[in-house]
Amino acid sequence: MGELWVGVTGFYATDNPQPGLAVARALRQAEPSWRIVALVHDGYGTGAFADTLLDAHALLPPPSAGPRALARALRALTRRHPLHVVIPTVDAELAHWIALGPALRALGVRACLPGAAALRAREKRRLPALGRRAGIPVPDTLVLPSAAAVARAAGRGPFPQLLKGPLVDSVVVHSPEDFRVGAAELAAHWGYPLLAQPLIPGEEYDVAGVARHGELVGATVMKKLGVTGKGTAWAGVTVAQPALVELLRRLVRALRWDGAIEAEFIATADGRAYCFEINPRFPSWIALAADAGANLPAALVRLALGDEVEPVRGRPGRLFARAVAERVFAGNPLAALAPGRVHRHLLDPPAPTRAPAPGLAAPRGVPARGAPAGAVAVTGLNAADNPSPGLGVARSLRAAPQPPRLVGLTHEVLATGAYVDGVWDEVRLVPFPSREDGRYPEALVAQCREAGADCLLPTLDVELPLIVWLAPRLAAAGIATLVPAPEALARVAKARLPALAADGFRVPRTLALGGYPELARVLGELGLPCVLKGPLADARVVASAEQATVVARRLAATWGFPLLAQEYVPGEEYGVTAVADRAHRLAGTVVVRKEIRTLNGNTWGGTCVRDRALERLAARFAEALAWVGPFELEVIRHPRRGPVLIEVNPRFPAWIALAAGAGANLPWAAVRLARGARVGPLRPRAGAFYVRMAWDVTASVERMGALAVEGRVSGHVA
Repeated sequence: MGELWVGVTGFYATDNPQPGLAVARALRQAEPSWRIVALVHDGYGTGAFADTLLDAHALLPPPSAGPRALARALRALTRRHPLHVVIPTVDAELAHWIALGPALRALGVRACLPGAAALRAREKRRLPALGRRAGIPVPDTLVLPSAAAVARAAGRGPFPQLLKGPLVDSVVVHSPEDFRVGAAELAAHWGYPLLAQPLIPGEEYDVAGVARHGELVGATVMKKLGVTGKGTAWAGVTVAQPALVELLRRLVRALRWDGAIEAEFIATADGRAYCFEINPRFPSWIALAADAGANLPAALVRLALGDEVEPVRGRPGRLFARAVAERVFAGNPLAALAPGRVHRHLLDPPAPTRAPAPGLAAPRGVPARGAPAGAVAVTGLNAADNPSPGLGVARSLRAAPQPPRLVGLTHEVLATGAYVDGVWDEVRLVPFPSREDGRYPEALVAQCREAGADCLLPTLDVELPLIVWLAPRLAAAGIATLVPAPEALARVAKARLPALAADGFRVPRTLALGGYPELARVLGELGLPCVLKGPLADARVVASAEQATVVARRLAATWGFPLLAQEYVPGEEYGVTAVADRAHRLAGTVVVRKEIRTLNGNTWGGTCVRDRALERLAARFAEALAWVGPFELEVIRHPRRGPVLIEVNPRFPAWIALAAGAGANLPWAAVRLARGARVGPLRPRAGAFYVRMAWDVTASVERMGALAVEGRVSGHVA
């Protein structure tokens, strides 16, 4: 056959990642000679920028276009380029690929997929019937076919309940209002029917497998250690649970399943295991199975080719933590995608425009040119669905001409960025930043001194007031910082944003929300839609009073009161980051036009632009507030009013790796300024395109135990 070309779908890899990127990683690990084609719907699937994994890209129509459009696209592709095996990984497209079975074979394309009847039988709404057939407990499941059904069910309880979309997505609801709003949000994205299940307390496990003719060929069990608000696993460990593997085997036999499958279970204290969902494809954590010795995507390819496959099981004790990988290109290379073609080498960089910062193949960044430049401690290591800036700051420092030793400081054992290999020289545990708990100041100073750090870059809003207060003590201990004065920091609190209008900044109306009784008044003053924000992070646009009530409860449950309510400003969004020296002059400014964002507004991709107005805005900010150190301005350019400043963050943004990749390494500038050096103006390259993708790092579970017990681990991840 010569080269084997494998097509993989599902490359949206943001806060709720599709499985395609993890499948590609497993295939590359299994057989480096296999050629992998990313089959994408547009040029913004962040996982499709994984340059060291992918050999080619091709456009396919979205699932909404139907099977005929998919068939036409595949005929056009295979006329011009070989495609031997396909692995679909998106629920919405599975039925189309199955319907095209004979057409795929005629084109010489092979796949290992379930039958149409099996696909229907495992649907969420049919799970109770399948559970009875297989003899497996399933939570009570209420099918909600319409908005009227939602209205009838909302008041029934008991709460909490789990609301699910017909294919993917879920939300935990705690009240009738929460039920109605959550259902409306899911239906707006996925349509009906929706599903409602009681929230069963217990430990969550996922079992991934591969089956052929109703027999299980391989499986791996993962216990969830950390989940997002939607229940997506963000950290987990492989475990030996033969009873759960047996339950999956029974499901596979009941369905007469072929292909990839995932079953999700809740194990209760009384020893029962409830199957609450079956997914007809690999999960997004499937790279962990390959790391644990059960390369299920590779087994699927071999089954599709008709080869014999030996049974495989994942060994226990392998940990995954979902962090982020980041890339910077000269421009968006996937903008060149055209229908009917397989594009090879789209991600090959025209040197020297490639960012020297993070790499999948070479995560240690640019080799040092000379001795390490001291040691820098960096905070904010959690890089889950809403990444903190620490990992991007560290990667930028790795790309410096003389990279310093890097010490990661975290108050969370499950901070996923702590487990990324090749970034940190060591990681240390510190208490949660709190002025009431006196351990944090002592521990921070002690850990920096023990690690030999001569500079500290804080990246978390919650810790900045403490570090500003501690700056003289840190300086006395030989640890340099570059932070604003307490008065300047107080002026950028979200609740005080309107006061910046006195300095000539255009800002939206912003009102403090001290409790639920004030919500009606606040909405009456601002009107709808408006934006509700947590005091430190999180923001949601709300379009109705009921939605505002539910969102306010969710935000308050995470952050407490007061919340902020802000006038909604339409327009194009930008982020502006800069570093000011002790004379309040800017050492450099980087502006990103936000192009890939999540529902919460987090930036996962964008283009560096030279925007004189926004650069002047940053300079005015630093001068007006006598600012020292890093900051980010979040700006919306209103069609008539021009740039509106909607938020100020007193630290680097999570997308800061763009600055280093565009030639203006602001974190390195901050370190040099903190140490007393002079830094000339840094000018970024316009057009540089930044993207980050959810990326599972794997390690032995002992590493997490060492960080929890000993409070310190080396930066090398085994």
